[in-house]
Order: sequence, then structure tokens, then C-alpha cells
Amino acid sequence: MSGARGLLLDVDDTIVDTRAAMVEAGTRAAAAVWPGPVEHHRALAQRYYDDPDRWFPRYASGDVPFEAMRAGRLAEVATAFDLDLPDTAHRTFEEAYAPAFREAQRLFPDVPGLLAAAEAAGLAVALLTNSALAPTTVKLEALGLTDRFEVVVTTDTLGFGKPDARVYLEACRLMALEPSEVVCVGDSLEWDVLGARAAGLRAVWLDREGRGTSEPVPVVTRLGELEAALDPRFGPARDAR
Repeated sequence: MSGARGLLLDVDDTIVDTRAAMVEAGTRAAAAVWPGPVEHHRALAQRYYDDPDRWFPRYASGDVPFEAMRAGRLAEVATAFDLDLPDTAHRTFEEAYAPAFREAQRLFPDVPGLLAAAEAAGLAVALLTNSALAPTTVKLEALGLTDRFEVVVTTDTLGFGKPDARVYLEACRLMALEPSEVVCVGDSLEWDVLGARAAGLRAVWLDREGRGTSEPVPVVTRLGELEAALDPRFGPARDAR
């Protein structure tokens, strides 16, 4: 079957600048837990985002609940910086983090063009994220996109996330498309490209930082490249078949 009929987009650091939002919100939240110099708070927030103990992948695989993942990341930060962790630290962090995170939401500037091009080409567009439904809803509400995507698959949907093949197939099912008709696009080579391909989808890696890879996969450094290449790269859209 030639031609793509749908795009399956990752959310965090693909269409939404989650790194910046998490560091900004984490800086404020760290200050609420551990008062001190702003520079110190930003370092704590960056460590929280980097997640060296890989709490988030453990959550995505269904091994730990969302709240346990968040608490684990905060505890790792405290250990790394030799800080005391008060009993109320997790609650204090989350209460300060939530409003700051909502305020910090930013859409990458190349996203509206891609969405417009996909609509013009007759392509269905859905979201597949390893984040939970609640924070994903916050992002979409803050950006005015809650009505843009009929299909949003989060880790809550099946209790686990990418790269489990079942989540890609569930997204395709909800889009009423075959996996071979769907192109997955995201910033994670492992989750958005290799995992998607293993499930039978086509995939494009969004390498915004120009890291490069030896994997034989299609690569773009900005979504504008994908926008320009929609038809020639993936064949005729639905209405042209």
C-alpha cells in the first residue's frame, strides 16, 4: 500500500519544548524545597530533567507508577547534590512545579506549518507520548490544542508506553489506519523511530540538535523539512490515491 495516510507525532521535545518547560518549572520548584541561589536551583532542575537513573523509562515500561517516578527523580537529585530530603519535599515540589510548568509551555515554531501541511494533504494527525494523560492535557490546554487531535495515546492508555509495539498499534487502530499507512515522527531514536518501525510503521527521526546516527533511518533537523517532503517522501495522500 503506497502513500501515507497519517502522521503519529511524539509530544515532548518534538512539538513542545518540554526540556525548557521542565527546567524552568523545576527551577522554581527546587527553590520551594531548597531555598538558595537561582543558579543552584537551575542545576537541580536540569538534573531532574536529565533523569540519570532512568526513572521515566521505568515508568513508560509500566514498572513504576507516575507519582513514584516523579518522587524517585527528586530523591536522586537530592542524593546527587548531597541535600536533605524533607518528608514534604515531593508535595512541595509538585505544588510549585504544576503552575510553573503550565506557564512555561511553548510550541516549537515549526509545528503549525507541519499541521497545516498535513491537513492540506489530507493526512490524519495523532499524538503518541510516553507521558501521562494529565500532564499531556496541561500542555495541550496551555497551547490551545485540545481540539486539534482526536487521537491522543498516553502511557495511561494501556499502562505502558513506547517502545512496546502495542502502543503504536493502538494508536493506528484509533486512527483507523494500517501501521504501514502511518509515519511516526519524534525526537527519540529508540522510541519514535526504531520502536515504531518494529511495530510496522514508517518513521522519521527529528534530530533537532544535529547529533546524527549510524542507523539507516530518515532524519530531519526541523519539522519544516518534513512539511516540504510530505508528498515526495511518502507518496500521495489520501485524496490522491
